[in-house]
Amino acid sequence: MNALAATTAAVVVVYRLAGDVDRLLGQLAERVGRVVVVDNSEQGHAALGLLAQRHHAVLIRNGNAGGLAGAYNRALAEIHERAGGVRQIVFVDEDSDATALASFLADAGVAALLQRPDTAAVAPAYRDRATGLRGRYIELGRWRLRYLPREFPGVREVAFVINSMSVWRLDALRRIGRFDEWLAIDHVDTDYCLRARATGLRLHVHGAHEFAHAIGERRRFRLLGREMQAGGHPPARRRLMARNTAWLGRRWLWREPAFAFLCATRLAYEAVGIVAVEDHKLAKLRALLAGAVRGLFVRPARPAR
Repeated sequence: MNALAATTAAVVVVYRLAGDVDRLLGQLAERVGRVVVVDNSEQGHAALGLLAQRHHAVLIRNGNAGGLAGAYNRALAEIHERAGGVRQIVFVDEDSDATALASFLADAGVAALLQRPDTAAVAPAYRDRATGLRGRYIELGRWRLRYLPREFPGVREVAFVINSMSVWRLDALRRIGRFDEWLAIDHVDTDYCLRARATGLRLHVHGAHEFAHAIGERRRFRLLGREMQAGGHPPARRRLMARNTAWLGRRWLWREPAFAFLCATRLAYEAVGIVAVEDHKLAKLRALLAGAVRGLFVRPARPAR
């Protein structure tokens, strides 16, 4: 294990205990210096305590308080309190395959970026398990945005990274602050990236490294010659996604108008995917509309930070 890996802590949030968490924790124990597991199920998973103990991981019971954002905040509070040489955090989903993490942390370019004080995070590119398509990353200015090609070599500065398998500098996390628990699940990483950019920090994706990732139950389709993906989420989740998308667009409209435009087009994209290839179309479209309307007019019950 190299110096970068040894000073990295992995945060694994477990909600369903659906994947092979035992294998995942074993992979992480071999690849990073510390592992923190958050049991985020409301009922709790009795088996998770034994798995954490087997792999010398710290276990935190959160009971889904604050959703995914709350789980991240509990884990980071634990790490901040007992940093013990930790300088980076990698966020990992319970169904992740951490095989690619070893080569990613061994990359000299990744190490150099994580030494820079203006770096917030560095991430490998992700490829969707269901569709086989690589994620589309974005370069964002105040008034314009540009989609990068799905396939690209080397390092690119981007506007957003997904939390899964992204490696964050601990100093940057302290500077940015807590994850927004009002958002709960969807777009907690989008909001965090926006806040990182607002503090002058940079986000990078290394196209030479990639990992498999699942977002919903995506389906691939073509429209007007363009390759597209439908999300496949159920109506309740669609409502939350639309609420958070609309609220973030409204919140950042004056500072990041191109991002607000992106939020509007994202809602339209979701609607097109529902109509094109998904089932329960009417229920999902209603949920999407209801969530978007709520996001435009709701005021969070507590501060975002």
